[in-house]
Amino acid sequence: MLRRPSSVLLETTNACNLNCPYCMVGQQNEWMQTHGSVSHDLMARPQGMMTPETFEAVRRSLLDFGILNVYLHFQGEPMLNKHTPAFARRLKQDGFKVQMFTNGLVFTDENLAELVDAGVDLIRFSVDGASEDTYRANRVGGIFAKVRHNMEKAVRAARKSRTRVEWQFLPMRNNEHEVPQAAAMAKEIGIEFFAKGFRVTDPARAPADPKYRCSMLKKPCGDIYYQLGIYWNGDVVPCCYDNDAEEVMGNVVATGLRAVWDSPKYRAFRKRVDDFEKNPGNEPSICKGCLRWSGDGSAATKADLEEAPA
Repeated sequence: MLRRPSSVLLETTNACNLNCPYCMVGQQNEWMQTHGSVSHDLMARPQGMMTPETFEAVRRSLLDFGILNVYLHFQGEPMLNKHTPAFARRLKQDGFKVQMFTNGLVFTDENLAELVDAGVDLIRFSVDGASEDTYRANRVGGIFAKVRHNMEKAVRAARKSRTRVEWQFLPMRNNEHEVPQAAAMAKEIGIEFFAKGFRVTDPARAPADPKYRCSMLKKPCGDIYYQLGIYWNGDVVPCCYDNDAEEVMGNVVATGLRAVWDSPKYRAFRKRVDDFEKNPGNEPSICKGCLRWSGDGSAATKADLEEAPA
């Protein structure tokens, strides 16, 4: 197929300053049964920070490949890497659209100013509560008062700039009652607010109101032609749910992204995904329990395909 991704999830680090009980997207139930926890520190792959040298190799490869949109996050909290604002500035100088999803707890006046001055297109705060108790139950290790203060600072910093600031709220059983409260608070802060649909992994956490639950899309998956992921060390994975290097297709630093995409391994992976209807038993194991695409899901719309799964 001639289609290829125009977006990339670029991981500045897979370390995190929180221990959210629903983290490790797509593997929560399995990890809970095995370890009794789903925290980032249980990752099998090593934790690390993307170095400026690795970033330079990746940046050149993204330009060569024709990537247009960079999500400056994957696993972990992107702002834990002190180089992230400089990475954002260089990407904007190259003409990329740059977006960042963050828990918002690591922001300072200085690094916020750096991001806005760099021209980052979007800073999205992931804040799943509108009260201290509810927030701390979902974002374990965080402080709601602090993240609210940082949202206020971000709004002020982005005023009269090109940077859009958003508050993403993930409704679950223990916080869906706070959605109206959060929306009102967002209006007071001056930040754009939306509730993101919950992809049901743990039924006990699923929101009671069905409007807050995501519907499944019908396989074969189209996301593999929309975006790919690059870990902090340059390894390439085809799926935003590949948190633990199950399907590493190659390394950008070693060969460049174009060679990774055209490699026999990546071609074979895409064919197994594309052939789901003809040969469902041969799909990659990481796809079998997907939270987004299902063998009997509803038909995907253009809007669904353009929604960043991260």
